[in-house]
Amino acid sequence: MQRERQLISRRRAVESDRLFLEDVHVSALGPVALVGYGWVAERLRQQFHREIELANCEIIEVDARRAGYISIEDRGAFWYIDAIALAPKYQRKGVGSAALRDLLTSTGRVPVRLSVLLVNRARTLYHRLGFVVIGNDGRRELMEYRAPAP
Repeated sequence: MQRERQLISRRRAVESDRLFLEDVHVSALGPVALVGYGWVAERLRQQFHREIELANCEIIEVDARRAGYISIEDRGAFWYIDAIALAPKYQRKGVGSAALRDLLTSTGRVPVRLSVLLVNRARTLYHRLGFVVIGNDGRRELMEYRAPAP
C-alpha cells in the first residue's frame, strides 16, 4: 500500500497554541518521562510550564493540522533543541524526521544539540539524521549535529 503524501511544515507558535503544546508535551513525552524519571502526567505538566517558553516553540503541522512542536533556542555557539513532541497518531510516520531535517537545514552551519534519555526510542532517529553522542551521564546522552562540509 502506498502512503499518501503529506505536507509537513513548521510555524511559530502563538498564544492560542499554548494548551495544544502542553497537551502534546504530556501525551508524547509521558511514557518516556515515566520510565526515565518516574514522572507522572502532572509532574510533566509542571515541567512544561517551568521550562518551555512559547517564544522558542514552533508548531509542526501535517496538512495544516497541528501534529506536534519543537522548542529550540539559540545559545550562541549552537542551537539547542529543548523538546520535540509529536501527538501519538503522528509518531513513527516520518513526520518527526521531516520536521527535523527541515530544521537542521535552516540552522545552516551552526551545530544543533539536544539531550535525550537513554530509554527514549527517538535516539535511533537522531542517530539516523546524523547526530553524534558528545556526552553521557548514565541516564541521558548529549547529542550534536553538524552539517556536512560543502
